[in-house]
Amino acid sequence: MWTLGWIADALNRSCKDPDIEVTGRVVTDSREVKPGDLYVARRGENSDGHSFLAAAKNAGAAAALVERPEEAEKAGIPYVQVLEATRALGWLAHAHLADLRAKGAGKKPVCVGITGSAGKTTTKDLLSSLLQLRGEVVAPEKSYNNEVGVPLTILRADETTDFLVLEMGASGPGHLSLLTEIAPLDMAIELMVGHAHLGGFGSIEGLAQAKAELLWGLRNFPGKRYWPLSDPALQAKEVFQQDGYSDAFPVVSAATSLAILNLDDGRVSQMASGQGIRYFGELETADSKKTGQNSPGVYASQVKIDGQGRAEFLMTRGQETIEVRLGLVGRHNVNNALAAVTAATELGVSLPEAARVLENAHPLSQHRLDVQEVESDITVIDDSYNANLDSMRSGIKTLQTLAKAKGRGRAIAVLGEMLELGADSSNHHRLVGQACVQADLDLVITVGKEAEPIYQTVSDHAEAQHCENAEQALKVIRQVLTPGDTVLIKGSNGSGVWKIADALTGGGEG
Repeated sequence: MWTLGWIADALNRSCKDPDIEVTGRVVTDSREVKPGDLYVARRGENSDGHSFLAAAKNAGAAAALVERPEEAEKAGIPYVQVLEATRALGWLAHAHLADLRAKGAGKKPVCVGITGSAGKTTTKDLLSSLLQLRGEVVAPEKSYNNEVGVPLTILRADETTDFLVLEMGASGPGHLSLLTEIAPLDMAIELMVGHAHLGGFGSIEGLAQAKAELLWGLRNFPGKRYWPLSDPALQAKEVFQQDGYSDAFPVVSAATSLAILNLDDGRVSQMASGQGIRYFGELETADSKKTGQNSPGVYASQVKIDGQGRAEFLMTRGQETIEVRLGLVGRHNVNNALAAVTAATELGVSLPEAARVLENAHPLSQHRLDVQEVESDITVIDDSYNANLDSMRSGIKTLQTLAKAKGRGRAIAVLGEMLELGADSSNHHRLVGQACVQADLDLVITVGKEAEPIYQTVSDHAEAQHCENAEQALKVIRQVLTPGDTVLIKGSNGSGVWKIADALTGGGEG
């Protein structure tokens, strides 16, 4: 609970009604407002939150953050006027976290940031489950990983929160610097530098430098960082100060921060060196880098994939090794699991406890490699939330594995567009087509204009069909599916293929 006066002080502003109490949540969508909430009137791409101040007031909002006070006056809602609502939301979250840390003597909540071209949400879900063994955890709902979602997650924490697990995404340089200004980190997990959203970075090297910004967000890191901050990252770190915000709470001392790096990804493993680093990866990689079992971190060896597409492996930390059967589908989830366990064991979870959590793991977030059996013995692999080259290849490999193990029916892929790839879009879609051919899929259905190169690549070698949109693709897939088939549904969220997954699995209308 905050008073409006506390909120105004945190934002270095003033207000008319300082004693009004905000007893609910902080929300940016007037349709989600409940009594006692603070409504943030953001200006979005398609709408202006100021247009919904009256609706927020009628729904019971206690107060609002606004840029235009005359509209709040007209709606009759108490308010704090700010220069820019989204940045004010970020700084409010920063102040709230600083206040919690001051009350927790710098020891809680432990703030963990996770980034990577793929695997962020799965790793977040696994780490949250692991840390629940040691205390109260707050983590993002859905995939809240940007300048709006990260603050909203932080603002759900309270004095009982022991661990704050934050998913941090970036579609351009400076984005992670902004997020770590909002939430200075105690632990940073770098999963991979892949082929996601290259349009915003220009190159793989630009993407690596942008992902390495996460390490500059560590509060007390004793190691050496090798990627310097880019000009956009330096500018992002000054945004809040330029708006006149400054820390209202005392800076408390912090324990040594940790960088958790993927040893199997050369661009990640070379982001930093020295103390304060923990690695995760496969022992063969570790041995080749002459780190082996003496390197602090968690490693996998003897990885096998069973007939259900789940990994079985040995997990090693120091001199301790334990057998694990991962509950999640897909070999690529081995590294996500290792990243989560590396962080969790540093925070007091034992290796046997971690193994039990991994064995019972299942998708917690919607449309994330969720395997379901539907009518007529049809297997649906729903991985339709998002896509890039790396995750497409992983999904196709999982489809191939499950269809082969099933021993009947066809392997069918419904592949939507991979968006925000810039100049690399056509080439990356062709590479996905090549992966389909190499996997010897029986049928590939592509969805959306950007996905046409997949169709063009596959159609020379196997049965393929192209659809302009998800609605057309749903009609096609319903016509062609036969008993025993295994179908993968994957694409960027904007491609709309998630609608197909919902229709087939009963997750939505269709």
